[in-house]
Amino acid sequence: MNPEAEGTSTSRSEAWPLPPHVQLRDFLPEDERRALLDWATRNEGEFRTAKVINDSGHSKSLVDPELRIGLTTRNLGPFGPTLEKRMREALASLEQAIGTTSNATSIELELAAHGDGAHYRPHLDVSYGEGRKIVGAKPDEDRVVSAVYYFYREPKAFSGGALRLYRFNARPITSAVGPNDYVDLEPLQNSLVAFPSWATHEVRRVSCPSNSFADFRFALNCWFCRKL
Repeated sequence: MNPEAEGTSTSRSEAWPLPPHVQLRDFLPEDERRALLDWATRNEGEFRTAKVINDSGHSKSLVDPELRIGLTTRNLGPFGPTLEKRMREALASLEQAIGTTSNATSIELELAAHGDGAHYRPHLDVSYGEGRKIVGAKPDEDRVVSAVYYFYREPKAFSGGALRLYRFNARPITSAVGPNDYVDLEPLQNSLVAFPSWATHEVRRVSCPSNSFADFRFALNCWFCRKL
C-alpha cells in the first residue's frame, strides 16, 4: 500500500465542510488485483441487479433504475478472507486519515460492476430519521466507515463513474449545488477510497461503449460496522 494519499477539502463558499476522505493508491499487490479481476470477469452470472432501500430503511430493498443502475454480488469466491484481511489491515490508516474511530466489530463486503449508463444517485450508506432501521452487517450493528476499492481491465474501456462526495449540509436531490459543494474522486486503478458512512455521495454515470462485462468499472464496496 502506498502511504501517499489525497486528503480532505472544504467548500470555500459554505461554512459546512466536505466529508473527510482519503484515497490510497496501490492498495492490493498486483497479483491479487489481477486474480480478483480475472475471477470477477469470469463469474458474470453471480452478479444481480443492484437494489436500494429508502432513507429510513423501512422498506425492503428494491430495484429502482431512476436511483441506481448496476450489478452486485456478495459472493467473493475464494477472495473473501483475503479481502477482509486487507481491509482490516488498512482500517487504522483509514481512521487516521478521516479523523474517526470506528470501533468496528465486523465488515460487509460486496462486489459491484458498472457498465454503460450505470449510476447511483445521491444517497447515504446508513438510514436516518425517526424510526430508522440500522443496516449493518449484523442486526445490532450499523455502518460507520465506507470504503470503495477500484479495479478494472486495461486499457481502460470506460469513462465516468467518479465518486462524488457532497458537503455535509448539501441537499443535491432537492436543491441546486455548485462546484464548491462537492468533490469528485476518480475511480483510479487499484485505489481505495474511504469516508464516513453518513456522508452523502453518489456514483456518477458510467460510459462504457462496448458494454462488455469485461470492460465494466469494477469495485469492492466495504462497510466497517460497529455495535450500537
